[in-house]
Amino acid sequence: MIELVTTRAQLERCWAIRFAVFVDEQQVPLDEEVDQLDTAPSTIHLLAVVDGKDVGTLRILPEEAGHCHIGRVAVSGLARGTGVGRELMDRAREIALERCANTLGRVRIELSSQEQAMGFYRACGYEVVSGKRYLDAGIWHEDMVQEVSLSSTGE
Repeated sequence: MIELVTTRAQLERCWAIRFAVFVDEQQVPLDEEVDQLDTAPSTIHLLAVVDGKDVGTLRILPEEAGHCHIGRVAVSGLARGTGVGRELMDRAREIALERCANTLGRVRIELSSQEQAMGFYRACGYEVVSGKRYLDAGIWHEDMVQEVSLSSTGE
């Protein structure tokens, strides 16, 4: 089940997943993992729960109409390869269309992908923007994008 985070307690559950994945597994400094965007009123967090266990999370940062950024996508080690990540990304696309689309019903969704995760994002419909890699928290990333519209989703 994918929950839309509405409480501080749910947000802290998201942080616990992110700490396990990014800080513990990938050695991202703790002070770089949580930022002011996490508690901004416009930020949308999703929490994946399977069999009563918190297993995944991501956040959506709405920008100007027709544009948003997905980030902090994290799935716990035991849930990788089970489809949880795909469910999170599909739900994020739906929410982006509902809340971030422009007047034409279109939205450009961007994300900064760790290079090791690019195949996953390609499978979710994202394409590489420029092919330029950069370090973020000591991990190589590339920017990816997906453009969607209400008409392309069959709604």
